[in-house]
Amino acid sequence: MKNLLACLLPCAAFALPAAASAQTTVTDGQALRADLLQHYPSLAWVERYRQAFPAEAQGNESLWRGASVPALESAAELTDALAALQDQHIGLVGPKAGKQRTLGVLFRTSSDGAMSVWRHVDPGVTSVRNGDQVLTIDGKPVARWLEQAGARTFGGNRRSRMAEAALKLGAATPVYHAAVGLSDTVRLTLRDTTGATRTVELAYRPVTQQAIVALSEAVERSDLPEKMQVLGYRIGTVRFGAFAPQFDADFVAAAEAAEGPNATEDGPMLAGYCAIVRKRLVQINALAADSDLLLIDLRGNLGGFAREARLLARALTPKPLARTYDVFRGSTPGSLKLVEQIEDPSCGTIATPRPLLVWTDAGTRSGGEFMAAWLWSTGAIVVGEQTIGAGGGRDSAATGFPMPRSGLRVNYSGNFAVLDSAGDVKVGEMKESTLIDLISRDRFAPSRARPFALQAVGVQPDLPLATNAEDLADGGVAAVGRIVARLVEQGLLPPVRR
Repeated sequence: MKNLLACLLPCAAFALPAAASAQTTVTDGQALRADLLQHYPSLAWVERYRQAFPAEAQGNESLWRGASVPALESAAELTDALAALQDQHIGLVGPKAGKQRTLGVLFRTSSDGAMSVWRHVDPGVTSVRNGDQVLTIDGKPVARWLEQAGARTFGGNRRSRMAEAALKLGAATPVYHAAVGLSDTVRLTLRDTTGATRTVELAYRPVTQQAIVALSEAVERSDLPEKMQVLGYRIGTVRFGAFAPQFDADFVAAAEAAEGPNATEDGPMLAGYCAIVRKRLVQINALAADSDLLLIDLRGNLGGFAREARLLARALTPKPLARTYDVFRGSTPGSLKLVEQIEDPSCGTIATPRPLLVWTDAGTRSGGEFMAAWLWSTGAIVVGEQTIGAGGGRDSAATGFPMPRSGLRVNYSGNFAVLDSAGDVKVGEMKESTLIDLISRDRFAPSRARPFALQAVGVQPDLPLATNAEDLADGGVAAVGRIVARLVEQGLLPPVRR
């Protein structure tokens, strides 16, 4: 069971070999460039994204291009250089980065730069309340702080980087906090629901196992009623906040029961996944029986185990999901290697399929993005905001590339992923330019007729809908009304039949 107990938040306590001699002539920038050129899945992919979305690109390509290599003599310089990869899966780790710490609360943001307290993960933090609006952070207006912190936060588009900065304000490593100008305490000016303002100071504390479990439970709680009625449509809401089965008692019990001398390596894990899927299907089937539509709420989804996400996506629809291929650097320059992701046996499917609305926001990441894209490939309508673009992955046991001078380690995506419903890509090696030409058409637009990808670009909704401050206050209840009204107006919903 030890291999099932991965951290929900990235772990920072890795063993580190002795630091390189101070006399080494290799700078951190030179060492990192060499590693990127040898191991990063596709720098051409990153460059094509930057060309397609110049307003979203940050940093520059000097880390891997040109004659002059930045020395990267500080964590801030390293952060600025790595931000150019537009890769949400980047992390600075190791003892020099420090261990995860938290303010004990999580924050959410709106498209126009508002921020509110969303969830408590430490009951001992009583000076702030869920729903408090954050006005300033360390004296800076919150919109300005988000803009500045987002510029040193890893990910694809600007809006998502600000959402990620808000998440990391609540929980991240000291090296990240220092890079965005935070110290060991944070001073917040807050406005409560009555309009009264106050200033509080919160101190960072180490992330404990109890805090990680509380975080997992917090993001799973829904902001919406389980059943809603809008313009005559009965809507059942299904919330997925993270795919972190290691904190689910049913998963652990089923996995342990499946262990034994004759068990396959994957057997206990699959037994655990199926326990979760079957439990969720009880709720989903009950909702579907009494609904015209199902709304899958993936806002702020933290990602996690993609295999669990895919099994849950398969439970929501009888239609086949797009095939998914992990893309690695190929054996020769200019080639990429495609490996199809594992397709596990189904753990069950919805008894009464319903049209699906999938709601994403700028904080939807990784496994949440894959679930949205897989459901979209079957005909679901995606609404909300463009996601962060964590469309790749890395081995959860990866310790990162050791920087010879700073003592930091750099983790980055070990692969990207391509989704394909049309069968245009195959397992094996493929010319890099050919694949990138396919997926970058129409500015990386998703397609059910050709391969498409999520890395850097994220999930692009069928119905874009900005998140406003009122949505933070009511959890999005009023926004559901706006969504349904616009879909009816555009003729995208089937007529209500009783």
